[in-house]
Amino acid sequence: MVQLSDGSLLVAVSQGTSFWSSSFTGQLLRLTDTNHDGIADDAGTVLYSGLPGGQTSLRMCGQLFFVTGQGGSHPISVLRSGLTLASPLTLVGTIIINYPSGGWEHPHSGLGIRPTPGQPGSCDLLFQLGSDQNFAKTTRTASLTNTQIPGASGTLEGESIYLLTITDNLTNVVASNLTRLAKGLRNAAGFIFHPVTGDLYFNDNGIDGLTDPNEPLSADEINFIAAGQIGNGTVPDFGFPTNYTEYRTGKVVGGGGVQPLFAFQPLPDPFTGSESEGPNEIAFAPAGFPPSLNNGIFLGFHGKWALAGIPNEENPLVFADLTTTNYFQFIGNDETNIGHLDGLLSTDDSLFLADLTSTGNTDSSANSGVVYQIQSLVARILSFHINNNTLQLSWSRGGVLQQCDSLAGPWNTIAVGTNAFSITVDPAKTQSFYRIQY
Repeated sequence: MVQLSDGSLLVAVSQGTSFWSSSFTGQLLRLTDTNHDGIADDAGTVLYSGLPGGQTSLRMCGQLFFVTGQGGSHPISVLRSGLTLASPLTLVGTIIINYPSGGWEHPHSGLGIRPTPGQPGSCDLLFQLGSDQNFAKTTRTASLTNTQIPGASGTLEGESIYLLTITDNLTNVVASNLTRLAKGLRNAAGFIFHPVTGDLYFNDNGIDGLTDPNEPLSADEINFIAAGQIGNGTVPDFGFPTNYTEYRTGKVVGGGGVQPLFAFQPLPDPFTGSESEGPNEIAFAPAGFPPSLNNGIFLGFHGKWALAGIPNEENPLVFADLTTTNYFQFIGNDETNIGHLDGLLSTDDSLFLADLTSTGNTDSSANSGVVYQIQSLVARILSFHINNNTLQLSWSRGGVLQQCDSLAGPWNTIAVGTNAFSITVDPAKTQSFYRIQY
């Protein structure tokens, strides 16, 4: 999911009885909520169709959208926005990961994005290539090729996170600077950049049990790479397969590699407590959430493959507090109509959650995906970004935008029909003030 400038959502959906089958149709659907009641106005507008089914990650940068699914039949599709937010998207090209024969247990599935530092018009696209086995060193490689995205090529090593710089020339899109950012990761995903520090946070999926796959050998993790280390020539090693935190006991095996920020154990007792397994996307807590919930990371766990509700005792939404390093289940794994909260999106005052299928069965259930909104009731936020000399304002929960040149006033109302406003920065103007009146 991504949020568009008017507050609407663009979501990836699969049409068909099986989510994973590439033979079914994947679509990008725009959902609006003009009266802000938490319910979509209608069934949504399809902005693009014809993708393979089973799209698992969607990101946006400028006028470009990037979407992919899991594995070799799902390229990273690059699309361009239309004249308006309701206009159809157009396909620019594809970035393709080619796998060797013999299968690959943890192929690509997740994307991350950030504006490229110091390069207006460019963004850095992140993707993973996980390990080809559950608990062994990956020695094979994959290759990167493209259609209509020149420069998107190279050799990819497993157990890694990669960065690819994408430059939008408006008439074409080119790629450059393929960089291995990290290694020693079984199956990293959920790539997000801290909005203040620029540090990269992500999760890694623990090793399945060697006797019972449902009883993990190692704990799922949240890790991070400091902003100054991203692409600086070093490649931090997170230790897989020989270094990990043992599930339930918390024992650090091996002791090498970068240690995780969080290693998730059952709660409250690691031997008998409630489980959280199979992390997918993560999101920073909305700034407008209450103080105890606004400095941390929300993490969705897929849990058991095809189950929902009580039988899926591994699928909570977890909040990990970056201040205290404690974590707890914000939504428990005992909700009867929740399958897999795999998609997360954070905005100023809301956390959006996408349940892949409320029945839990991704192989045989149609029209069962759900998007939830959890909205803060304690704060209204006016936020800003400056991009290419353009001031971009956005705010939550209605209100009227006002501007003045001095805090003493007078305040002038700016007529806008959405919760967003953009204006070119005037270098001759020393100050300007904005507020939202409710």
